[in-house]
Parts: sequence; structure tokens; C-alpha cells
Amino acid sequence: MNSFAALDRWFDQFLQHLEPSQRRELMRRLGQGLRIRSKDRISQQRDPNGNRFTPRKRDQIGSIKRKDAMFKKIGQQLKIEYSADKASVGFGGRSAQIAKVHQEGKTIRPSQNAKPTKYPIRELVGFSQDDEKWITKTTKDFLKYK
Repeated sequence: MNSFAALDRWFDQFLQHLEPSQRRELMRRLGQGLRIRSKDRISQQRDPNGNRFTPRKRDQIGSIKRKDAMFKKIGQQLKIEYSADKASVGFGGRSAQIAKVHQEGKTIRPSQNAKPTKYPIRELVGFSQDDEKWITKTTKDFLKYK
């Protein structure tokens, strides 16, 4: 988190010199870019650090319970919110509940009649070092033209 705090301080210095409309445009660009980067990472079954997601459990026969990859369509449900002061990327509704269970590795009942199941931690959202470099580059490019 130290790198995130340093990035936050770096942004504060530059954002003070921009008009609110310019800050809003920058936040929109950053939010959209991070949404695309996160969506691609989720479709590749990787966490922000580049590690593969923990695979699904196998059934009694030894095959994986479902043939499809986890989170096949959840990346399409990523939402962005932005204003002149912030940009955020995350999930809403039922997708947010599912993502939170996997993000934090919680124990839940998948259905009313099922036993409680412990899910391994699978980070869906977060910053990687590549994301931080991309944010820095995008911000510098934005400032060149303003």
C-alpha cells in the first residue's frame, strides 16, 4: 500500500493545477483504462500480481466441476464511477456479492440447502505495478496536452 500512498500524493500535486472539467476528463480516462485492464486480467484468470487464480475444486471423479473458466462473464459487469475528485472501478449488485466472496476468501452457503463453503482468495480487483506505471504514463500524457 505504500506505493498507492505515494501515487496518491503524486496525483494531488498535479491535480491542484487542473480545472474541474480537466480533472473529470482525466478521471474518466483512468477509470475506463483500469476497467479494461481489470477485465482483461480477469479473463486471463490472473490476480493483480500476475498469479493464476486458485483452480476450482474437483468432484469425486476427479474432474473440475464446470468446464467453463471462472468469472467468464463477470469482467463485463465491471462498473466505473468518476468525478473531478475520484475514479473507481468495481462491481454492482449480485456481481459485487460474488466478487466480494472471492476477493476476501469468505465462507458462505452457495444456496439455502448447501453446506457452508470456504472460497479461496481470488483477487479480482486491485492495482498491479503495471497499472501504476500505466496510470503515471497516462497522466503525464494527459498533462502534456493541457
